[in-house]
Amino acid sequence: MANKKRTEPEYRLNIFYRPDEQSHKKKLAFLVRTIQEFVSFQYHVLLKDEVAGSRIQLNIAGLSAPSALMPGGGPAVGFKEYSHLRGNYSLVVKKLDGATNEFRIEVDPDEVRILEAPINPIILVSTEPVSIS
Repeated sequence: MANKKRTEPEYRLNIFYRPDEQSHKKKLAFLVRTIQEFVSFQYHVLLKDEVAGSRIQLNIAGLSAPSALMPGGGPAVGFKEYSHLRGNYSLVVKKLDGATNEFRIEVDPDEVRILEAPINPIILVSTEPVSIS
């Protein structure tokens, strides 16, 4: 039987609290970025999400070019935020090619903790805050 080729992660996911400018309350941000940096444009990561019970599903549905084709560089970025998550969750991240990872996270009002991660992830997960701009 042939060995499966180990692929390097293509994405980073940062999960962190940030203040909402309109409501002035904290929201939980899920920021997905490509590890690859693009030279010509700042692409968007298309994310589809679903929260059902204790399961959060993030589907990475590809990349899209920005509507304003202004030159710029950097990773492609996708963003979702939530105000109602509390407790332990199974976080499932699925790429367009069907590759899937499952993480266990704990969300409390002050912080997020990663309880369990796969050995060979397709996405690197961190609770470090990053700039959304």
